[in-house]
Amino acid sequence: MRVNIICSKWGTRYGPHFVNRLKNMARRNCNDRHDFHFYCYTDDADGLDPDIKVIPFPDIPNIHPKYWFGNDNFKYGMARCWDRPKTMVFNTHNFADDKPTGRFVFFDLDVIIQNDIEPLLTYNMERPTKLRSWWQDPRPMKTRKFKLAHGAYTNGSCQVWSDDQAECIWHDVLENQEKIWFTYTDGTDNYHSWRWGDWGKKLWDHFPADYAYSYNRGRSWDDDDLETEIYRETPILCVFNIDLLPQPTPDRGKVKQNELVDPQLLKHWQ
Repeated sequence: MRVNIICSKWGTRYGPHFVNRLKNMARRNCNDRHDFHFYCYTDDADGLDPDIKVIPFPDIPNIHPKYWFGNDNFKYGMARCWDRPKTMVFNTHNFADDKPTGRFVFFDLDVIIQNDIEPLLTYNMERPTKLRSWWQDPRPMKTRKFKLAHGAYTNGSCQVWSDDQAECIWHDVLENQEKIWFTYTDGTDNYHSWRWGDWGKKLWDHFPADYAYSYNRGRSWDDDDLETEIYRETPILCVFNIDLLPQPTPDRGKVKQNELVDPQLLKHWQ
């Protein structure tokens, strides 16, 4: 099976070593029987390993970072879907020069791969599948406030699909981008949760709670496994999501990989 790993990098927050290490982790944890390829969408390929297939961001107004990043992050006091370039990945089978087919796996750069990714590749071959924020308290999700704010219950750190299964997302963005940027202001997780999730077109399936954990949130609300800033040996992924809020929440961590001191996690992040 052809396995296409994809990531996206723009700006200066994540250096090229985040991409190179993600490639190394994915390669180590992907069975040799698969035909492995690694792609990176970026506006700056300096420092990337030579075996990474670089896809320059297509020059599409208001989606390419140059049109908004750093100068149009806010409008009318609202964030405008800060990670919108990540929507391009769902058209990789057309954007990449080699027109890849097979399984596509998108990883955020703030991910550590701890174990074999085979379960991610084979969990559901019939539907696109992504992480769900199982560590999140489900009670606020039932409130009117959560619905009015289009709150997110999915986590885009890992998203998997086959061939053109998710191309409909890219077409939706092209046709409705201004509506999307203003409606789902906090980011693409909000967009996926509502437009394509349980309250939308039900495109996404979700990986089980034991596949991944958040270093800053825990693993599962239902299992009462919410201790933060600890290493869990058995999950496939450790994600490093943080709140971009002016006032931090005391019970939530805010660690990124470059601040890690845990040797058990650092042995994977290389």
